[in-house]
Amino acid sequence: MLTDFHTHILPEMDDGSSGIEESLKLLTMLKGSGVERVVLTPHFYRHNENIETFLIRRERSYKKLLEAVSTFPDCPELILGAEVYFYPSLSSDPDFEKLCIENTEYMLLELPFEHFYDSFFSDFVKFMNRCNKRIILAHIERYLSFGNTQKEIERLLSMGNIVCQMNCTSLAESGFFMRKRLLNMISDGTVKLLGTDTHNTRNRPPMFGEAKNIIIKKCGNKIFDDICRSGDIILNK
Repeated sequence: MLTDFHTHILPEMDDGSSGIEESLKLLTMLKGSGVERVVLTPHFYRHNENIETFLIRRERSYKKLLEAVSTFPDCPELILGAEVYFYPSLSSDPDFEKLCIENTEYMLLELPFEHFYDSFFSDFVKFMNRCNKRIILAHIERYLSFGNTQKEIERLLSMGNIVCQMNCTSLAESGFFMRKRLLNMISDGTVKLLGTDTHNTRNRPPMFGEAKNIIIKKCGNKIFDDICRSGDIILNK
């Protein structure tokens, strides 16, 4: 099944969907691309609120969306999650596990947009040592824009149970050389999951169909099927 692992479709939760109408438009666009499951991952920033407050807001928004899609024919399956911004003491929070993707041991984690110096790796390895969950690194390709190389990415992946997610927009809109680099990350198995990271219908629409076509054309059906199977395994489907 086609799964979008990274979206900001829940209405009025963050800098994503501004309301129910936009959420429904985004879901319609994803459905048109063949997406059958959508993981709802609003931003969680510990410096803005605690986990309990975030979960209350998320549940309120989710109920509104469920009510709105009750008449949506063949709406993609909606799965609760969060895009959790990394902070060193995250895994010490007693409510930490509640940020995982619904009914899984996986959490979508966003790292700082900066070069990964030794101080970051020191914090990250401590986090991973305390963390008893599996981590999905959000938009892994974005960190390449801050001076990080394949060496830093490999160092990250050596630190525990980590899976990488790539944004569909990065594939669809990148130039020749960057796209080649991203496709290599998919072909060699570094990237296991896709997400649109869609925020709105204007400048951050979902581009799942475009990414799917590029992967199949350049990497083959088997590689794309492997991505779909990875999603099935994570979601226990």
